[in-house]
Amino acid sequence: MVTSLVAQLQRLAVPDTEPRKRPFTRPSILFDPKEAADIELDTILNIALSGLEVLISIEARFNKYKNDLFSYGSRELDRDLMGIEENKRINASIYSYLQLLSGYFELSAALKTLEYLIRRYKIHIYNMEELILCALPYHDTHVFVRVVQLVDTGNSKWKFLEGVKTSGAPLPRKVIVQQSMRDLGILEVLCNYVTNSKKVQPSRPVTGFCTAVIFEFLGSLTTIDSEVVRRVLPFVEFGLQPGSRGGADQKSGALMIISLLADKVALSPKIVKSLIRSLAEVARADARDSTDLQWCRMSLMTLITLVQLQSVEIIPKKIVDILKDIREISQLLSELVDEFNTDKFLALFLDSLVEYSCYDDLCYGTLLSIVEMVPLKDFVVRIVSKLLNTSLRILKDNDSAGAGSRCNQILVSLLKKYLFESREAVNRCIEDIKLRSKNDYEIVIRMLNCNLDLSHEISNSKVWFAMEHPKAEVRRSALLGLDVRGMLNLEAADSQRFGTIQDAILRRLGDEDLTVVQAALNLEALPEIISAPLCMDAFRNVLQRCIKILSSGASRGASLVVDIALSCLQHAAAGLPDEGEHVKMVATLVFPFIIIIPKTQRLNLKALEMAKQMKWPFYENLVSVSPDKVIFMAGLMLWCSYYSCLPPSIPGRAFLDALNKV
Repeated sequence: MVTSLVAQLQRLAVPDTEPRKRPFTRPSILFDPKEAADIELDTILNIALSGLEVLISIEARFNKYKNDLFSYGSRELDRDLMGIEENKRINASIYSYLQLLSGYFELSAALKTLEYLIRRYKIHIYNMEELILCALPYHDTHVFVRVVQLVDTGNSKWKFLEGVKTSGAPLPRKVIVQQSMRDLGILEVLCNYVTNSKKVQPSRPVTGFCTAVIFEFLGSLTTIDSEVVRRVLPFVEFGLQPGSRGGADQKSGALMIISLLADKVALSPKIVKSLIRSLAEVARADARDSTDLQWCRMSLMTLITLVQLQSVEIIPKKIVDILKDIREISQLLSELVDEFNTDKFLALFLDSLVEYSCYDDLCYGTLLSIVEMVPLKDFVVRIVSKLLNTSLRILKDNDSAGAGSRCNQILVSLLKKYLFESREAVNRCIEDIKLRSKNDYEIVIRMLNCNLDLSHEISNSKVWFAMEHPKAEVRRSALLGLDVRGMLNLEAADSQRFGTIQDAILRRLGDEDLTVVQAALNLEALPEIISAPLCMDAFRNVLQRCIKILSSGASRGASLVVDIALSCLQHAAAGLPDEGEHVKMVATLVFPFIIIIPKTQRLNLKALEMAKQMKWPFYENLVSVSPDKVIFMAGLMLWCSYYSCLPPSIPGRAFLDALNKV
């Protein structure tokens, strides 16, 4: 607009002393120049008004120009004789109109209105750049060629369009891109054409065209310097404004350009921080305003790309505060982790969440949710180290009990999902702290063993860490020292903590060390702690393990294995109903042990006694069978098998029938 005003002032400075004559030709976009010279202004205005009515029916914002640029009073205007202020007002109105018109430039109705603006307001002279920008998104059309043939580009930045005027051929986009590389002024004016649209929302064709040129321009450069970034940045920032007037197309273009910049140039820390914050705000707004998370996902992807490719060492608290407001952040991250490399972003984001979780409820909740939903196996060591050291620092500064409690809860969540990795990480970190400072080591141990002074409560962290300790004697001691009655009282008061202890005990029934398994089986009221279905599954696994050990012929530890198997059977048969599915399951567990052999005679006799007491058809004939018969029959089976008189195995029903015939 400034350039247009200067041109007008220059024309006004030259007095018009020539008598006015009817011209032989007139500039026109609709008619042949000679034909246009014979058409009266009133006719051109009526043509324009008919076109304007069509545009108004499509877009109501055109209506305000009906009594302005296209009023009947405008027929008497002569821009050459107008004052500066009046020309400023007209320029502003023409500028906004052409911006709005750019979205509908290909319509014949749009060209009808342009015809009047060219005749009455001489926009091809006074508003040359605005007219070119209005038509430029349609550079590959013959209408654009007509516009270029109307203007005199002189020595301006648009001089490269003279080739279009001469050849009459549409302009390929690559020529615009190449000219932008030669003259950054072209790039800047395209960026500003969108971002300076204060009153008019940039149209889709304009946004799409500018985005394509900028993207191809950046992609063609081998190196991108700070001057290029400075010119492109306003376009990007405009697209990232929440509720941007550029709409989805502008936002999409901004995300594409950011990703390309992140890949091709090292941006300054200030710019990176600003873009990360803008992307976070856009993602939050998308998540809040739409049920479709696709836009939020795209914004988050771009943010992650920026962090992955740029020099980012920390995610500041203000940005974390924005991201934690996205309720679906855990779900989105769990999806993105499977599709893209997010390691650096996740590491930094988790560091920040751990840092602030000790005193920020939302950060704490977000961290727990991410631990639950996002695959973090490779980050366990980092999280545990950061967690323990952050909690240690806070405890040393202000002795906050809350920091220790939250640390424990986060560790428990990690242990649930990544048992081995978490256990190793905790112990390694504790050892490192111990080597560094004995005082720090004692603080951490006290933190992990918090609430031990409360006789009516059980510290879930204490139980977890003790039961998951690498040393079997520690796990065994934890079980032997467990206050079962206190645990059962805890069930009603705190079901979540009770469930945590339940899980720990259930895992110990499958412990690699049999002395730990025995300690778990010896717990008072075990069936009250763990539900019957889970108990039966655990007992079945333990008994199968016992059978495998006993059948291997190993004598070492056989007594312990027999004790464990016996304890399992006793637990399974305790409070056995007269009939039902439970009886069948227990009978199945007992069956492998009713054949008596010398090494396991104590177990076999007990199993036989249990089988006799069960009201199950399969065992109905065992009531009258003496243990001696079973011993004799077992010996007979072994002897026959040895001499190939019987197959190595014999069906259970046949064995029981044979017992009754002895």
